[in-house]
Parts: sequence; structure tokens; C-alpha cells
Amino acid sequence: MSGLRPPAQIGSVRLLEPLGEGGMALVYRGEDRFRPGVPSAVKLLRPEVHRDQDLVRRFLREGEVLTRLSHPSLVEIFAFGTSGAWPYLIMELLPGGSLKACRGEAPAALVRRLIPVCGALGVAHAAGVVHRDLKPSNMLFAADGQLKVTDFGVCYWEGEEGRTRATRSQMVVGTLGYMAPEQHGDPRRVDGRCDVYALGAILFEFMTGQAYAQVQLPPAAVRPGFPPRMAGLVMRALQPDPARRLPDMASLGRELAEWLESAEAAGWGEEPLPGYSARDRELATVAGPRRDEGPEVRLAPYLDALATGPVGARRAAADGLVAAARDADGQWLIDALARSPEGARFALARALGKVGGIEALQSLLALLADPFAQREAAEAAATVASRTGQVEVALNVLREPGLGNPWRWPARAGLGDEAWVQALLAGWPRLTPPFRLQALEAGRHLPDALRARLKAATADAAGQARASWEAL
Repeated sequence: MSGLRPPAQIGSVRLLEPLGEGGMALVYRGEDRFRPGVPSAVKLLRPEVHRDQDLVRRFLREGEVLTRLSHPSLVEIFAFGTSGAWPYLIMELLPGGSLKACRGEAPAALVRRLIPVCGALGVAHAAGVVHRDLKPSNMLFAADGQLKVTDFGVCYWEGEEGRTRATRSQMVVGTLGYMAPEQHGDPRRVDGRCDVYALGAILFEFMTGQAYAQVQLPPAAVRPGFPPRMAGLVMRALQPDPARRLPDMASLGRELAEWLESAEAAGWGEEPLPGYSARDRELATVAGPRRDEGPEVRLAPYLDALATGPVGARRAAADGLVAAARDADGQWLIDALARSPEGARFALARALGKVGGIEALQSLLALLADPFAQREAAEAAATVASRTGQVEVALNVLREPGLGNPWRWPARAGLGDEAWVQALLAGWPRLTPPFRLQALEAGRHLPDALRARLKAATADAAGQARASWEAL
């Protein structure tokens, strides 16, 4: 699949030179013979993730959502769908860079740019669409200087039929630094006020030079001379309790417009803040790369949420920790595991399963005695052992007589434990339906040959287990 060549043409649009690429998508300049002189951008989902149907749905839903919305400050989608094996979006070309380039400009200029964005998001909210990942890199400039909101791939859409994993309750949605506090819980239980919070965070950061998430201080404490009326407006957008926050985009846009017309803005806002240096303007945004962004900066906030948050927030923080973990973070995660409370260990085990090397294996195997993390530790240990060639080491610890504990089944299957398969086949006639279901779910981790053997021997699976049998 990795050698798959992008299509030369999609419908009437010919793909020209590449414009960029990211972790999930490739972007090409497009030329439509039916729209001469109107350049477009063709966004293609990378071949490596074509088989992940949830990512494909999330990618295409941006096209479906935006074709239902219309506002000059929303990116226009011309077409979306699948061409051969390639999911695609064809949209207007926005060549002017992102809002990130405006960090440190005069506050009045920034406010002028953002007032139309408030209107665009108000249109989206009225249609039941909440962006949920508003950040500077998702606001791009058209050739005429119009700022437009893009990337609705993880939006919440009330009108969506069914629910995909893009909105499941266990998934953290958003970008740390711009996420409202309520987004650390069930991401479906949010409304347009989380986008209000994100715009408030952008205003704070771009006017003071510091990210609100990192300082948690009033604007004047960060940047002396900050105009009081604007400070009050920004802090009302950043209220942690949604009920005390500015209630909607219309209110935020109206207050920004009133401030722009005020004597305070006229006397001060047309110039950058006093003391705002060229170096401040060159710093990366929260969403951008940071030279000093080690694991303590990226991962510690998730550990704090795991230690102190309610159940829903802990689930979201666990997903966030795993998503933010990088290959070089293994030792930091091992050290954190040694000092973390019991409620955080399952998440650290999952993160080590993603990025840990051979040095993580013993720490994970030691967690098999921890009732709060044993299942996650077993599966993570199996993943690390497979990745580092330590399969027998892990199996010697994970293997039990007969079938053993059900929480070990996915890990043993992932390591290709033939003894477990033999025990399962011998005991299959006596297993109750719930255990049959668990066994078949675990069997999906087996190597191909053992999985085929299991499927052939369990063809009598019925009820809920039948779907799992068919998926083997």
C-alpha cells in the first residue's frame, strides 16, 4: 500500500505539484478545467492509514460538514469522496499562511481578523457543528487576506447519523493549550462554548506572548499595560466553568467589535503591546513545535489530570497521554510509573506499549500483579516484546496452565501462544457465552495460521460471539 501512486486526476481536477504533507494527508495544487483561474487544493489521505476506516470517516466528514455550511470565513469544499483507493477533499486554495504569523501584531489588527471568524463559527454552531480543535494552525489566509477556519475533521455534529469513533467518549479531542476544561471529559458533551474558550486562549497568547495554559494569570500580570477592558473580555472567554463563560460566538464577536470601536482601542490597540519584542513574535505557538518541549511539558499535564480528575476526565487524559508519547519518552514514562498513583498506571502502561523499548519490558511485567493496570500492562508487554524480539521472555511470565486469566488472553494471543490456543480448543465446548465472546475477541490478535485454526474449530459460535467469530 505504501507504494500506491496518487491519482493524476480526480474528476475534472488535475493534480499538479505537491504543496505539503503531514502525518495523515498529502496536499497537491489542483487545476479544474471547469473553473479556470480558480486554484484549488487537493487533500489526499495517506496510504498508510487507508485501512483505518475510522480515520477515513473522520477525514471525509470534514467535506460533508463544510458543504452544508456557508460563510466567507469558512473554507469552501468543492468536492469530497474516494478516487480508487484514495479518500480526497477538493477545497479552495488558501496560500496566505496561518494565523500563527500574526502573533505579536497590534491587538486591534488581530481583533479585526477574528471578528469574522466569530461569525463563521456562529453559523457552524447554529447548524449543530462544534469545531472542538480551534487553534492558530487551523485558521488560514486566502489570497485576498480573508482569514478562514479549516479542519473540521474532529468536529461534533448534532446532525450526524450514528456515532463513529471520532466522537466516542474515551477519545480526547482537541489540542492541549486551546482545549476548554470540559473537553477533558466526554468530548460529545460539549457545545459552542468550547470554541469560545479556544478563541479566548488565542487572544491571550497572541496579545501577551505567553500561552494561558502555561501561566494561568490575568493578562496584565503577564504583559504590563494590557488594556483593562480587553483583559476582562479575554478572561470571561477563558472561564473554566462554561456556565460563567461568554455564552456564544455572537456575544464574543459583539464585544470584540465594541472594544474595537472604543477609546481604549483607538488610544492603544493600533500599536503592539509595550515591550513586545521581535523575539516574542518569533516564538512557536502552543500548537506548533517547541525546541524545549520535552516529555515533562507534553506529558505531565495528562498525568495531573489522571491523578486529580473525575472518571471521564481520566479516560480522556489516558488517551491524551498515549497520543502525545514519542519514541524518546520511554525512560521518562518508566520513571513516572515508579512514582505515579495507582489510578495513572494503566495509562502509563499503554503509553509504554506504544513507545517503550526493551528496557520497559520488566517494568510492564511487574505490573501484572497490579489489579488497576494488569490488563493494560499485559497487552503493552506483549507489544513491546514483539517489537524487541523478547517474545519468549514475555510468554514465560504471561503463560498460565490451561486458559488462565481472561485478562491475559489478548496478550498471550498477540504473542502467538500456541498453548493458549490448544487450551481454548479443548475447553471451548464448556465455555459460557460471555467467555466465548472474550476468547474470540482475544483470538483476533493471533498470527494468521493460529487464527485460521481457531476459526475453523469454533464455527458453532452463536449469539453475540458470532460477530466476533466472523471477524476472525
